[in-house]
Amino acid sequence: LSGNRFDIVLRNIDVGGDADDAGAQKQLVQQKLENAGKALTSTGFINYFGMQRFGRSHDTHEVGIAVLKGNFQAAIEIIMREKNGESSFITEARKRWVNRFESIDVSKDEEVAREAESKCARAIQRDMGRFMVCEKSIVTTLSRQPRNYKRAFGSIAKNMRSMFLHAYQSYLWNKVASHRIETGGSTEVRAGDLVLIEDKPKGKGGGGTSGLRGKSVKLLEEEDVKEGKYSITDVVLPLAGNRIRYPGGSAGELFDELMKKDGIDKACFGRMAALDREISLGGDYRKLICKPSDVTWESLEYKDPVQPLLQTDLMKVNGIDITASTLCENTAAEISENETLFGMVVGFSLPPSAYATIALRELTKRPTSSEYQTKLELTGKCERNIISNSA
Repeated sequence: LSGNRFDIVLRNIDVGGDADDAGAQKQLVQQKLENAGKALTSTGFINYFGMQRFGRSHDTHEVGIAVLKGNFQAAIEIIMREKNGESSFITEARKRWVNRFESIDVSKDEEVAREAESKCARAIQRDMGRFMVCEKSIVTTLSRQPRNYKRAFGSIAKNMRSMFLHAYQSYLWNKVASHRIETGGSTEVRAGDLVLIEDKPKGKGGGGTSGLRGKSVKLLEEEDVKEGKYSITDVVLPLAGNRIRYPGGSAGELFDELMKKDGIDKACFGRMAALDREISLGGDYRKLICKPSDVTWESLEYKDPVQPLLQTDLMKVNGIDITASTLCENTAAEISENETLFGMVVGFSLPPSAYATIALRELTKRPTSSEYQTKLELTGKCERNIISNSA
């Protein structure tokens, strides 16, 4: 897999401005969208992991921390605790779990605690939704082997267990990436940076889209920077593990500081195999800056807020055309008295593991979280609900 292609529609774009007439406003929108598209092409974006990496409740990395500490009870409690936005019966089931030891002194009466946990696990099994695979695995195991939290975590599918640990690696990466950009900028390399000097393809000794096989890095010194051999697009940051090299300078120090704050150290990644023999955390390297390829964009104006702005494959088969027009096609005189909406169709290709949501965040300079996006309007002032809520 060389990457992924995305074609995305942005609707009801509001670029601000105080243009006196519709024609001037249209020119302003066109210019700003043109500038945004060119900036995404030439500059790219910080290659953050998207928020979906951390789960709907943004706490999957917390489970990873607990597992790296060997505290499987804490990991189970994080997975099982109450979450926002769930149905009332799931919320009630989670509450019952949290309170399963109510009025029991667990430190003094282990047998009573085991019985209470087993009873609670059996009672809430049927309340776990069909997609709550982690929770279902946990309560099924604890209904039979109460208080065996390591076994309960081990009952979760391997790919899901790995997800929690990868989320913590991603959390560290995002934090250090922000620090690197804040302290060293996004255009130049500096001493202490790691650069990727070899990345063999899968058929020639590489490991494919992830893993360390076939990859080599170099720690830059001042002389390397002066020679100008490397650019910012060569810079990588590691996903923490026991087989990777860490950057120098403050970026490398920050890895240690963040881990210490979370109660772990680099050695914890090497000890992971002793905690879970199916999972190893050797680490990996990830580009600091991602530049999309094959970037295209088109600015459109339209009337119907839900009309198609991108021709689907089915529309092509049935010969159905897009009725929206590009901004450069119409004159101000052709714009009707009805509200004219502005949109953008943007397309780009990204390498494996790069996030389109992060590319869009850079393009629009707006959050891509569901909390923000669900408040946007298809007509009128796009952000009016957000503005009114913050006022």
